[in-house]
Amino acid sequence: MNETNVKTKQRERQKMFRDVYDNTIPERFPVHDCITLDLAIEYSGKDKIPFVYDYTAEGIEEVLEKSMEISYGDTIKAANRNPAGLLFKQSKVNVMNSKGFVQHPETSGFEAEEYDEFIQNPYDFTLEKVLPRLNPGFDTNSINRSVNFTKYVLAQRSFAAELDTAVDKVVERHGLFKAPKGSSGVQLAPFDFLADFCRGFAKVPLDIRRVPEKVEAACEALVPYLIEKSKYPVKSIEGENKIMTHMATFLRPKDFERFYWPTFYKMVHMIAERGQACYIFCESDWTRYIDYLQELPQGTRLHMEYGDPKKFKDKLGKKMILSGFYPINLLKTGTKQQCIDKAKELVDILAPGGNFEWRFDKSALELADVNLENYHALMQWIVENNRYDNAGEKVSPTRKEDTIEKFSDQYPEFKSKYIISYEEWKQDYPPVNEKADEAMRKAYERYSKMVEPYNDLYCISG
Repeated sequence: MNETNVKTKQRERQKMFRDVYDNTIPERFPVHDCITLDLAIEYSGKDKIPFVYDYTAEGIEEVLEKSMEISYGDTIKAANRNPAGLLFKQSKVNVMNSKGFVQHPETSGFEAEEYDEFIQNPYDFTLEKVLPRLNPGFDTNSINRSVNFTKYVLAQRSFAAELDTAVDKVVERHGLFKAPKGSSGVQLAPFDFLADFCRGFAKVPLDIRRVPEKVEAACEALVPYLIEKSKYPVKSIEGENKIMTHMATFLRPKDFERFYWPTFYKMVHMIAERGQACYIFCESDWTRYIDYLQELPQGTRLHMEYGDPKKFKDKLGKKMILSGFYPINLLKTGTKQQCIDKAKELVDILAPGGNFEWRFDKSALELADVNLENYHALMQWIVENNRYDNAGEKVSPTRKEDTIEKFSDQYPEFKSKYIISYEEWKQDYPPVNEKADEAMRKAYERYSKMVEPYNDLYCISG
């Protein structure tokens, strides 16, 4: 494909995604592969360890380019943990196994009797206590802590830069779709953050029984910070706040209604207030919560793992953008025809009327997860059968703005004694004149933004 054709293909893909995300039936529905960076590394023939400890743009580009041999979709999946960053934190939250996969073991960052202190200011408490407890590299003397943190930040920034460079080259070379830089990122849900990184999977159910009011208050206290972190520098219909749910389906319905849903619901609406959309991976089977999902803003992007696709299409298809449901294990256990037949079944149910993207129920982490011959047959069928004959029609007559509830005025502005403005800083280090003042401000804000994304609660999970 020559450069002109590549650019044309890329513009077509961009329009397709914009149509889907703008309540319009596209020329065809978007297609996402299930191939991850982990699988791509294995497919390229590289040894995962030590490769993941020394990510370079050239190495990642080579791996991703090789994976294009088995890719059919409109996007490329390259997000990953950075083991070098975890090395300097000595992370207990994300730990590498012998095969090179980063896993999340059970951890707990504070005890039940510390809830009141956490609720008073989750950000400050977590920086002071949870972060060092879960990352021993930050729980040492002040000199070594500073050095380790510097190494961590440099490792994270290097990884991000090398990954972006590699992905951009592959995206441009193949005319793939990629949301504008600065328009997307990971969004944590209050209850999931509390359960996964602060109290732990095993302890939160006990808290729900013993100190339910404190669990509620902790989730509410987290909202201002999590909303502050959801403000990305670029607003684009193509971008999204990516929420990977976890604890919802482990809760009893009455506990979900009381502890999980209220802050989750308000957070998604507050993000929509600012003109941003949420992509939500609904882990496990959310069928019993389908009526709750109906309350989210129009155009919310729901990636379902399990459930009855027809029920979800009937209930949510006019309001939400649906994807998922295809069982990735079928690629390993089924025949080519069985794989194609399942795709036909899902496309017949989910594609009509728009609001649909092709995705699998989960991603493939290694080659053993898929039979590549089955994958080729399946994806070849998908790309040949994903067009609409009524492109340009609106999916729903309802305006998205009319489905958004406003909650922003219910929460205080996020503040922390560890987030110091330039105005505060210059009181102790004043500029020599007005020109210096403006130059210092720009430098202060530039380098503060480089560090603060890592010097915060997300430091636990990243």
